[in-house]
Order: sequence, then structure tokens, then C-alpha cells
Amino acid sequence: MSDVNKKSFSYKVQKNPFLLGLILIMVIVIVAVTFILSSAIQEKADEIKSTTEASTQEVETTDSAPAEDNIIELEKIKKHVSGIKEYSAEATDDGVKITVTFDDEETLLDAHFAGGGSFVDVVPVFYFYVNNGSQIGCPGELKFLSDGVSVEYTLSKLDDFANVVALTDQFTVTNKNIFSLDFNVYLQHKTNDGVGRTVIGNYSITCEEYNKNYAKTPADVSELAEGVKAVDVTKADEFIWVDIYFADEDAYKALNNNFENNFLCFGFEKGGKKFDWKFMATEYDNIKMIRCKFDSYSMAELQKELDDKDITIPELFEEYEINIWTSNYDKEQPLFTLN
Repeated sequence: MSDVNKKSFSYKVQKNPFLLGLILIMVIVIVAVTFILSSAIQEKADEIKSTTEASTQEVETTDSAPAEDNIIELEKIKKHVSGIKEYSAEATDDGVKITVTFDDEETLLDAHFAGGGSFVDVVPVFYFYVNNGSQIGCPGELKFLSDGVSVEYTLSKLDDFANVVALTDQFTVTNKNIFSLDFNVYLQHKTNDGVGRTVIGNYSITCEEYNKNYAKTPADVSELAEGVKAVDVTKADEFIWVDIYFADEDAYKALNNNFENNFLCFGFEKGGKKFDWKFMATEYDNIKMIRCKFDSYSMAELQKELDDKDITIPELFEEYEINIWTSNYDKEQPLFTLN
């Protein structure tokens, strides 16, 4: 055997049993360490997988639970138009929604004054009956669903109504309990004044019957600015709403300073002095209407300025000539006069 072969690693291993044993020990250690690391990695992977699955299940439960919680039970509902197959209600992030499904597309269109597929020109108004039977209207939004037979009536602006009911009935309105109150959903025609119909509700009579039986005196309005189409007034001891309807988009914007620093104001004369005040206001862009609001809290502040703690909201808005205008600080735009 050559010197080169004697110097090889394999030759040394053969001639040295201790070295061979050492190599065997190293191999065993490497295999053991590899096994331990492999088990640890698999255990960590199983832990991550388990955590992920638990997290996924929790998210799915969280996603599905609110839909169930948002369902509102409707009781004692009356269907006031033909062809209604079913209905449901739910609370939304900012209001409430009623979904009505009709037998077919024809009955759906007929109910919305669109027989033959003509243009639908109505707005849903949610009427509630509070303050010992006062009818209070809250305009909503309408959306036809893709199935061709269903429609959603949505009421997004609850604050105005909630504030009124807190004053008149000491009842706290939420999007979960609002339909425990007496109500009707009424389709009001946007262009044909006086045209409309009740679709669904739990009140004992329809809006049409209510208006016939308890017709209120129309607002005494004069000196209407061009572009103001109509004025409707709803009042009680605790509040007054003055709803101003504008003829079209151009008038709606022009008479309200394009809604840049726009304020709705009213003024009157009492005891030889002139006073003016600002309404709170809510804009309903879809029907070109502004709701001017004044309540007993504001009245208490005005009483101080008038130095008359006994004057009431009905007295002020029934017995005094009230001028109403818009202002953006720089100019005033007269709208009309009440009384």
C-alpha cells in the first residue's frame, strides 16, 4: 500500500477504532438534533394552523352575528296596496330600512305610480303618530332591488324625529325600537301635489284617511320668492317644523347661497322691537326640501331675549308675522312670510 493511501482519511479510520467510535457518536448526535428540530418546527406549524383556524372561525361569527341582531320584528302590519308578498325590516348603521317584495314587477310598478314601466317619481315618507295622535312625516329614500320585485324604503335621518319624540312623549327613539311606534310608509309623488298612497304600516288608518279625517289648516304663506314651490308646517307645544320645498335644483341652490355658509333665519316684531333668530336646519337633497326646526330649548333662550317667559311656540308662530330668509353673512335672501 502506498504512502498516499496510508495518509487517507479512510485508512486512518480503519486503523483507529476510537476515531471510528467518535464519528458514530457525531452521526447519532446530528440525527437526534435533526429529529428534535423537525418535531419542534412541526409543533409550531400545528400551533399556528390551530390559531389561524380559531381566528377565522371567530371572524366568521363576528361577521354573521350583526345581521341577525339588526333584524327588527314588525308587528300588526297592514298591507295597503295589492300584490305585497312579504316584508322585513332591519336596523342600519345610521337608520332603518323596510324591504317589501311584490308578487311581480307589474304590481311593484303599479304601487309606485309607474304602470307600464314609466318613470318612478315618488319619495317614501315615514309617517309616525305621536304626541297623542299627531302625524309627523320623515322623508326617506327608495331603492329598487335587482330581483325586479323588491324595493327598499330607508329612513336615514332619525335625529330630528328622535328629538321631537323625546320632547313630546318622553320616549327615546333608536333604530331598534322606532317601529314599535305607530307608523305608515307613504309614497308621496314629487311633482303631482296631493298624489300619494300608503303602502304598509301598523297604524289603524292610512295616511289618506288621516288627512281626510284630521285635515290641518294649510300654512298661511305670502310673498314667496320665485323658486319656492310650497311650505308645510308641523307644530306642537314643544316644537315647530317649517318644511320649505323648492321648485328645482337651481332654485334649491340659488336661494340657499349654494349651501356655502348658509343659514335659515326668521324674524318678527314684538312690542315695537324687531327680533331675529336662526333655525336649525336639515337638508333633503333628493326632494329639494329644507326642514327648519325650532324647539322648546331654543324657545327658552328666545324668551330671555324677549323678556317674556310666558310666550309659547304656537303663540309665536300663529299670532306674529314671521319673515323667513337665508343668509350667508354677506347678504340676505327673503323666502316668504308666515301669517
